[in-house]
This record gives sequence, structure tokens and C-alpha cells, in this order.
Amino acid sequence: MRLWVVFIAATIIDADAPSAQQSNRAIWRYGPYDKNIQRKLTQDTVSVTGAKITEVGIYTARVIKTFDVPGVAGGTNQGLDSFTLVQATTNVPARVGTRFGFRFTIHGTPSNAPIVLTMVGEHPPLKNPKTGKTQTRDEYELQSWIGQTYTSYSFDEEWELIPGKWKFEVWHKAKKLCEQSFTVVPDARPKDKN
Repeated sequence: MRLWVVFIAATIIDADAPSAQQSNRAIWRYGPYDKNIQRKLTQDTVSVTGAKITEVGIYTARVIKTFDVPGVAGGTNQGLDSFTLVQATTNVPARVGTRFGFRFTIHGTPSNAPIVLTMVGEHPPLKNPKTGKTQTRDEYELQSWIGQTYTSYSFDEEWELIPGKWKFEVWHKAKKLCEQSFTVVPDARPKDKN
């Protein structure tokens, strides 16, 4: 469960200070919701003390949303549901459809408070054939919260199947909270001959 804290500013109108102290009723008007004010107030009251990786491996998940992210080699990120561990491992076959990652717990207060993380991925050179751009590093911001969460990478295209060391880091502000490395190995499973 995610708890999103909403701050609403209230102002008294049609009441001066002396009448507000008397029995006259004041009328309250709620100002427009301002995400920047909410984010600043929330970030100033939140304390992130660290993170701990609790599970690592190959996962299955249901994609519920795909959105564009310019800082990622493939150009998109996915919102996931039903994130389920299939195999605990740090050796990952270079196979289209393979999703690998980890679960982790962000420590801090208050519990479930919204935070913004910076996600960093380092990998062998990936050349996106659509853009012609080659990247060895992905970086993007992610809305998250204090508590249990997860991250993963999915091989969706043939051009992503590059063996080697893949490392993922989770940052909050200028502090690295945790990191996890994987070794992507050539796929030992025979390919379908269709």
C-alpha cells in the first residue's frame, strides 16, 4: 500500500482578525493543489537513512503502463504489477523476455512517505537501432516511497542481449542507498528454428 500525503493550504476570507476571534463564523476557501509545494514540504519532512536488498534474481511481472524516459537506452520504462521471483540468481541468460532485478527496502521516516529516487544502470555498450545512439549508462528519476519496493530490467529487443556486467544503483539525493550487479551470459538454451 502506498500512502501519498496531500497538503492543502487554507485561507480565511470575509473575516477580519477581530471578527474571527469573536463568534462570527469564518468562511474557509481551499487554495489550488500545488504539486511543487507538496513535494517540497514532503521532502523536507522525510528522512531516508538507507536501503537493504532483500531478494535478487529473474522475475515475471505484468506491465500495466509504458512511458517514455529519455535517459534509458531503450527509451522507455514500465510500470509493473505482480512482480514475482522465478529464480534467485545473479547470472542472467541473454534471452528476449528475461526480466532481472531485485526487491529492496528503503529505510527512513515516516513509513510510506513519497520520495524521489535516482536510478542508475551501467551495462555493456547498447546501440539502439531506432536512434543510432550507444549508451553504457542509464539514469532517470523515479517516484517511490519509504518501505518495500523493487526494480528490474527486461530484455525486450535482440539488440539488448549483450553479455557482461550489468550494475544497478539506487540513489536518494546525493546518497547511494544500494547497488546490485548481475552477469549477463550467452543464452545456453537452443533457439527455436521456425
